[in-house]
Amino acid sequence: MSGRGFGGSRRPTPASEAGHEEAYRLVGIEPVRTPEGCTGRDWMLYKISQGDNLITGYRQGDLRAATAEVEKIVIALNERRGGAKGRPGPKPKPSAGAAAAPAAAPDADDGVS
Repeated sequence: MSGRGFGGSRRPTPASEAGHEEAYRLVGIEPVRTPEGCTGRDWMLYKISQGDNLITGYRQGDLRAATAEVEKIVIALNERRGGAKGRPGPKPKPSAGAAAAPAAAPDADDGVS
């Protein structure tokens, strides 16, 4: 590959625009020949970056479908990277008093006849 960007119109997003330099982001995706040991047609090579790290992989399908799948991977990686702070924990158990509180009963003397 040449030193220039790849993936057609996709331009790598500078880290300052990505929101956080450690976030995973799709750098590009482009059609390639069938990888060795694989069968079928319509293979795409994708690259995901995270800081100085680069993940390269293959996905089969047309550009639109492969891009959608890789974007799901990026979202999942960023959710995992976020750790427990973004995940809901177990729901708190209601206290014994709160569970036994009855619904308000209508008053017998509410002025309506």
